[in-house]
Amino acid sequence: MSNTTAIQPGTKNQPERVEQRPPTVMPLVDVFENANELLLWADVPGAVRDGVEVHVDKGQLTLFARRAPEPGMEPGTRGAPVETEQRPYDYHRVFAVPSGIDATKIEAELNAGVLKVRLPKSEALKPRRIEVKVS
Repeated sequence: MSNTTAIQPGTKNQPERVEQRPPTVMPLVDVFENANELLLWADVPGAVRDGVEVHVDKGQLTLFARRAPEPGMEPGTRGAPVETEQRPYDYHRVFAVPSGIDATKIEAELNAGVLKVRLPKSEALKPRRIEVKVS
């Protein structure tokens, strides 16, 4: 009699596969303000347009970007890795959106690993010159 239990596909004794999610890092972000808008520049090297999401909801701006492995760095394409420092990972950051930002006009652009998000100010927040009348 054997003490060995065979693992059969589709049975309860099969170990479950857990999807390995890439680690998440907080991208470095610079924030600028001018008379018309706030500008966020987030460093997301290696991210591609299809892996980038920008959401505004309930006063929060969420940035998400996925860095995929460099072409040719997939397992098995170059042989057995000895040491790898380039890994896929996700960028994630959340900001509170100040009142007075026109959420319907927010724009985002990805260029050379920098995600630029424009948050236009509503007309009420923009500085304006008041004409002085002579009476």
